[in-house]
Amino acid sequence: MVFSDFKQVLERIAEGRKLERDEARQAMEFVVKGDVNEAQTAAFLFGMRQKGETADELTGFAEAMRAAMIPVDVDVTGSVDLCGTGGDHSGSFNISTAAMFVVAGAGVPVLKHGNRSISSKSGSYDVLEALGVAPALEAPKVKTCFEQTGLAFMFAPLFHPAMKYVMPARRALGMRTFFNILGPLLNPAGVKRQLVGTFDDETAKLCFDILYQLEAERIVTVHSEDGMDEFSTAADAGVHFLGQDAIPTYTKFSPEHFGLQRVDHEALRGGDKEVNAEIIRAVLGGRGTPAQTEIVLYNAAMGIYAGGKSDDFSEALAFARESIGSGKAAEKLRHFAEATQELARD
Repeated sequence: MVFSDFKQVLERIAEGRKLERDEARQAMEFVVKGDVNEAQTAAFLFGMRQKGETADELTGFAEAMRAAMIPVDVDVTGSVDLCGTGGDHSGSFNISTAAMFVVAGAGVPVLKHGNRSISSKSGSYDVLEALGVAPALEAPKVKTCFEQTGLAFMFAPLFHPAMKYVMPARRALGMRTFFNILGPLLNPAGVKRQLVGTFDDETAKLCFDILYQLEAERIVTVHSEDGMDEFSTAADAGVHFLGQDAIPTYTKFSPEHFGLQRVDHEALRGGDKEVNAEIIRAVLGGRGTPAQTEIVLYNAAMGIYAGGKSDDFSEALAFARESIGSGKAAEKLRHFAEATQELARD
């Protein structure tokens, strides 16, 4: 069906009927073009949550959002994004942000997409700022930074101007909507390899299915049984992955399987952006606690696998250990901070 106006979209959702992928894309196009008022947008978000979103619907939404974003024109070959949906309320430090430097130190380029804190004390933007990074670079400077360092951070609000049509309704609703799922799927550089942590098992499967439909090359999506949207060393994790053999696979991982110590979640707790920045500096400098270091290594190993440097998880963990042990991970942070600050001054 081709919708003549947005009222038809709302009527379909109110009836509890699903949208086909192309219909979902068209529905989101109404929104990103600013053709929908705040009340209609809120009704759309709430109605989709009540009905329950399908993978086809979310894939169509993602296609429309990707078409509306400001792209970063870089060679993404062999590059990976490490991000999460947020919303796990775990209180941990910024694990995926720490892991990005370990992954880059292992020779895998990182194109990370992220935002300020929404539900935690410190989002990726916040902790990078505390680490001396200038995280709010626009597309041309992100491109230059990536070419200089093999690392990039894309601050979501700068690359998704259409979100200005959605944010008032999201704030008014004050609840989780499908945009919490879409965020990690909208990398402005168009990476084909991703590690995505999610707030529940169902969302891990949804994110995998959407990325698969969007023709990602390598995918790892994870939710840990303690609620973390990371690979946790405090619990087992359900993992969906797509590797070199291109066969979608689901399995469960435990930290012990990789020779890692299972810990109490309190050992992974962080604080505000300054506290978390100090934890990251300590881990990259070889001074982190065993618990802090091992969870970063665990997630970095999965990022190295997703990036395609290794098809063996244990070998990827060895690459992560070498990245920290050799000082390459800490050097990546130093170089990245200097490069972004210089670009921000230009």
